[in-house]
Amino acid sequence: MDLLKKPLPVGLVVVAAVGLTAYTRVRRTIKRKLALVEKANTKYAPFSHTSSYVPVAIFVGGTSGIGQGMAEAFAKYTKGNAHIILIGRNVTAAHAIIAKFPKPTAAAAKHEFIYCDASLMKDIDRLTGELLARIPKINFLVLSTMEFASLGREDTQEGVDSKMALAYYGRVKFTTSLAPALQMARKGGEDATVHYVAAPGRGKPINWEDLSMKKSYAIRSVPSYLDTILQELAPRHRNFTFIHAWPGLVRTGLVRDAPLPYRLYFNLMATINPWALSHTESGEFMVRAMWQTADRPGVWSVDEYGDKLPEGSVRVASEEERSKLWEHTVEVTSLKSA
Repeated sequence: MDLLKKPLPVGLVVVAAVGLTAYTRVRRTIKRKLALVEKANTKYAPFSHTSSYVPVAIFVGGTSGIGQGMAEAFAKYTKGNAHIILIGRNVTAAHAIIAKFPKPTAAAAKHEFIYCDASLMKDIDRLTGELLARIPKINFLVLSTMEFASLGREDTQEGVDSKMALAYYGRVKFTTSLAPALQMARKGGEDATVHYVAAPGRGKPINWEDLSMKKSYAIRSVPSYLDTILQELAPRHRNFTFIHAWPGLVRTGLVRDAPLPYRLYFNLMATINPWALSHTESGEFMVRAMWQTADRPGVWSVDEYGDKLPEGSVRVASEEERSKLWEHTVEVTSLKSA
């Protein structure tokens, strides 16, 4: 008890004061950035000034984390006048999110949730077939699926690593399967944007002799897979806008099922790091990337604030590498070449 009565060392007090000052300064900087982005998102929402354009936006992984933040921002700036589809596994969370969306006034606007296990290619096949049968166009396809229930390989019933299925194979399958609806939007003079939330330019090198990662597991190579496949998808869909976004450190439930040491470390960093964003803040910046930064077709690599990454940030794959990865992806997902 006597220890509690002793004054803290002066040095410790000074360090704490300096740290708190630095933390506060960083948070103020982020708040200023956020205020500017919110103002710009309000101004640049491409369909906010016309009743003839009710966008269709699909958020795969939109029931939590960054996907949720993006869906909420999208609903806010469209004033609910959009066809927003949340895809995931948590029906309770989805309904709670949708309940907070602004109520639409446009006849074509609606908000819905569709269940899908995005780690299973057969589920994606079923869902995308149903969507194409009833939705003539898609303007925005956002994919943020990822999980860390384990750090090693863990196969699905289809023999695909679950983390690879969510973060890579499933995303490409959604993209290619729904390409006809994206193309219809573009033919109508509307947006056709695909947005991957991951880590452009931050992946480990790809082992080209073990693309399925069955011999040497390296989940940190996934961003490199995405960088490479986007360079293959863009020439196949020249009028689509593709975004690969790095969200930075975001306070989400991504690691809630991860091993305890990893979970504790991530949560500690997300708490004490002043640059860490909430899912709401990240959603604002990611929507900015869709509506402002990526202003024409092609592949865009952006940072946590939605700004374009400097040239050279992402390795340019060779034609042989792109082709090899595409063929591998087609084989694993049973995609039809688009």
